[in-house]
Amino acid sequence: MTLDTYLKRDDAMSLTTLAAEMGVSKSRLSQLRDSTDWPPELALKAEEATCGEVSASHLSPIVARARQTGAAA
Repeated sequence: MTLDTYLKRDDAMSLTTLAAEMGVSKSRLSQLRDSTDWPPELALKAEEATCGEVSASHLSPIVARARQTGAAA
């Protein structure tokens, strides 16, 4: 799911809270909100901060490829 989809859920944390959990500014997170081409390190932080509700593989093609390669090994 995209970050935007997650944030629209009633039980989701706010953009401000999520940004603080991830250690990034609210404006940076707003820039990435609808994107599926995140920097891998931020995608992994988003996945961790949302307890896996937002998948880093969905946010970052690099993470997706790395996980596919790792699963094939």
